[in-house]
Amino acid sequence: MKNLIVFDIDGTLTDSVTQHIDTFKEVLIEMGVAEINDDFKTFKHHTDSFVSKTIFETKLNEEFTPDKFNLFEKGLTEKLSNQTINEIPGAKVLIDQLQHNPDFGFCFATGSLRRPAEHKLNSIEIPFEDWQLVTSDTIYDREGIVSKAIENAATYYNVTKFERVISVGDGLWDLLTAKNLGLEFIGIGLANKEVLIKNGAEVVYEDLTRFKIGN
Repeated sequence: MKNLIVFDIDGTLTDSVTQHIDTFKEVLIEMGVAEINDDFKTFKHHTDSFVSKTIFETKLNEEFTPDKFNLFEKGLTEKLSNQTINEIPGAKVLIDQLQHNPDFGFCFATGSLRRPAEHKLNSIEIPFEDWQLVTSDTIYDREGIVSKAIENAATYYNVTKFERVISVGDGLWDLLTAKNLGLEFIGIGLANKEVLIKNGAEVVYEDLTRFKIGN
């Protein structure tokens, strides 16, 4: 195993960005937050754990305790579980192909919390093992999440270092994380295509039907 692909989830494998943001805000409002800045790119770290903690503690002037965190995650998961999550075209076919490709390993690194992320992957019938999914539950920064995913993969595939690590994502934060870690990057989706290219992305596909293993 020489190569690794690290997939973001929301907007990359699942068409769930708007649903996630709307549900995220709903749960915080139910927890007492009156005003929410949903321009998440203005936050230091674009992860559920960091953004929810920052908004909660700033607006309510009280600690986002483990109990509060668990309440937030439970609410987010329950609300998303009642919604239909669709795949980005080509997602399941691509993962199926990778499962049978001896040259490429793959894993998932997301700013989402774990239980909602698991629900999204299950909704589009993408199987995964525990080690393959790294979320923001205990890691605030994107670089830490992606680095942990690569570390888990190296352990599982028994390699010291992958020859290529390709990060696949839809957002500017995905691109910047890849740059900071020295990874190759492939962008997905038209919503952020212009900003991704402006910031140095060389490859941005409309969806995953255009993605060819070996790129």
